[in-house]
Parts: sequence; structure tokens; C-alpha cells
Amino acid sequence: MLNWEKIDAIPGWFMFQSYCVWRALLDQQAGTTGDLFEIGVWRGRSASVLAAYRKGNEKLYLCDLRLDEPAVHRSIESVGAKPANIVPLSGPSADLPAKLDLQAMHQTVRWFHIDGEHTGTAVYRELEFANRIVNTDGIVVIDDFFSPRYPANTTEVIRYLEKNPFHFRLLAVGFNKGYLCRPESLPRYMDFMASGMSRALSGYGAKTTIFKTTGPWDTDAVGITDFVDDAGAIAGPDNEPQRWHMMRTRHVWGPLRHLQNGWRMLRARN
Repeated sequence: MLNWEKIDAIPGWFMFQSYCVWRALLDQQAGTTGDLFEIGVWRGRSASVLAAYRKGNEKLYLCDLRLDEPAVHRSIESVGAKPANIVPLSGPSADLPAKLDLQAMHQTVRWFHIDGEHTGTAVYRELEFANRIVNTDGIVVIDDFFSPRYPANTTEVIRYLEKNPFHFRLLAVGFNKGYLCRPESLPRYMDFMASGMSRALSGYGAKTTIFKTTGPWDTDAVGITDFVDDAGAIAGPDNEPQRWHMMRTRHVWGPLRHLQNGWRMLRARN
């Protein structure tokens, strides 16, 4: 059975909180069919999570500049998954369109992780590639989003989204990664963010706060952080933390959270 201890034993930088976010979102894709794709594999730390979620005849595409297939296979086996239906792609991501049958792969991928070259040129090109193969319910994950070490990972994603608003929308930002989805699936994923994401993350051991500080007139993306006491598990704008502004205003605090907040405000006055 997949667990964090097995993933953490594999060399790499994929963190515990991201592991929990991935599992929560991949669980949401239980009824979705599609291949999985990762650019930037190293020893297979995050790829092992994807291998554990591969279903039936789905393929797992793994691209790395110098892909170490034996090491990646050992990592996948170490978490209890089978290294089956893997498509190894050794070389730069710029070569992928020439190596793959993009017509046959049109909208066949449900999870696409970009963790490769970390240059603006590469990230933009990889998003263009993702747009050709990611399906309607698919999610694109950008590594080092908002990282001061790799600012181009953020600037070029934003540039791409501004130029192509009907390709992808920013869904969530958290723990060094950005999550994009198709505009058509944004309402469904946002509903999950409001109603089930916090509980799903807690189920995997991550104590978090999910923020939605604006409405759809601005952006529908949420931010996910480590737990913030004053905000609780889920919070809206600073002036209305109990509400999320979506297509319709939605209350996101239960009675207990209202009581906790009232007690906190009472103590602050004394």
C-alpha cells in the first residue's frame, strides 16, 4: 500500500504536503481515464506516486534528460506498484513532439507534471505541449511555482495563461507547486476545493489552511498553506473569512468554526 514513508525513502525533493495534495487530486480522478506524464523524473520519487495511481491500460510517460530506468523501476517497486506500461523518454523535453505521435495522444493525458529544465523557454514550450495532450479533466502541475530560485517558472506560466485563457486556468498554488486545469473542469475542481479538499488532505496527515481571498471576477485559484490558527482549515477574504465567492456565494465555515472564531475575537478584546 502506498504511504509517505515509502516515498520519503526515495531520493528527491518531492515534499510531504505535495504528496498529500497529489493524492487528494488523483483520488478525484478515480472516474477519469487517461495517461500520466512527468517531465523531470530523477530517481522516481513523485513518479512512484503516479505509478501507484495508474489504472488498467493507462501509460506512464517518464521524461528525463538522462533517464535512469533501472533506478526508477526500483523506486516504483519499492512503494508496492508495478513498473508496467511505462514509456521511457530520455532526452530534453524539446524533443518530445518529434518522438511521440501527438495525433494519437490528443487529449489522452489526465496528469502532467512539469519539473524539468526550469527555464522560461522550456516551461512555455512544455505548456504548449501539454495543451495538445491533456484531456478535459486533466491537471497540469508546475514545480517551483513562486520559487525565488526559479522565477521564470512563474512568469512564463502566467504569460501563457494570459495569452491562452481557454487552454488552462490556475486552480491552486501550494507547497512550491502550481496546479492548472481546463476551464471546463474548473467549477468541478473548485467545488471540491470548497467541500472536500481540506478533509482529504487531513486524511493523508497534512494539516493545512485553504485560502480563497477573491472571487471569480479576479481569479478562482486557491492557496494551500500549512495550518494557520486564526484562519482555520478553510478561509475566504480577510473581511469575510466565512464565505467563498464563487459562481454563487458559498458559506465555508461550519457551526464549530463560527464558535471558535467568536471565542478568539472575544479573547482578543480582553
